[in-house]
Amino acid sequence: MDYQAARQRLGGKLRELRAARGWTQEQLADAVSKTTEHISYLERGERSPSFELLLDIAHALQTSVSALLSGDDPEGISDVVEALAVAPTSAPLPNPAQEGVPALERRESDLERLNAAFKGIMEMQSLAHEYGINDILQDNGGKVLQVLIILGLRTLPGREGNDALDAEGNEYELKTVNRSLNKNAGVTTHHHLNKDILRKYRAVKAWYIAHYEGIVLKEIYKLLPSQLEPLFQQWEQKIEAGTTALNNPKIPVRVVRSGERVYPAPDSEGVNNEAG
Repeated sequence: MDYQAARQRLGGKLRELRAARGWTQEQLADAVSKTTEHISYLERGERSPSFELLLDIAHALQTSVSALLSGDDPEGISDVVEALAVAPTSAPLPNPAQEGVPALERRESDLERLNAAFKGIMEMQSLAHEYGINDILQDNGGKVLQVLIILGLRTLPGREGNDALDAEGNEYELKTVNRSLNKNAGVTTHHHLNKDILRKYRAVKAWYIAHYEGIVLKEIYKLLPSQLEPLFQQWEQKIEAGTTALNNPKIPVRVVRSGERVYPAPDSEGVNNEAG
């Protein structure tokens, strides 16, 4: 199955399930915090959803991700996932989209470098599948894989408010933040936070929050739900006072750093213990 066919198949199934629920595109867009235009693009097969958005859509439509991807053919899910992934290219280069792009020789050289890099990416993707990550190029998939391996965890598919499991079945919430974008930026939580998700946030064994600078992992902090309870209570009060769920309330950096730094270990040699 080629890339366009996979998107068309997904879009058709999405349209079918939305109509069966009696929803308009606008209603579905509101449920997953996207624009109506974005939902229209998906249903027309003109865009591919992120894995996180697939989970949100499946939850909103009360179905499974596999049902969205496989359509009427349960065996076809692997074909769709494979077709929606990125792969090296080999066809002759088309005319440049804009003026001022590099010369053809430079573009061909860059494409060779890109295709060579894909060998490593595909090996990384193969490893990621073992951890339940379908696309390392979307939604911080590569960073999540790195954190999972460091912490000895596995992803928890189909979750809403908890992301990973340990060998004993304990659940954890995982978050990543890129400090190079804003060193004082808080950690985002959920774009549609409600009381059900708050209950799950409180029920996990711990939260792990990874700080990156670009693609380089700098620190991982562990926080217990009890340490986040003051924030949970504030969010709960706002939910009760309003008529809608909260949109991405954030965990301040100072709260994150009040937790236990588990990576690098505090006694690691050569570690810069400066807060940054």
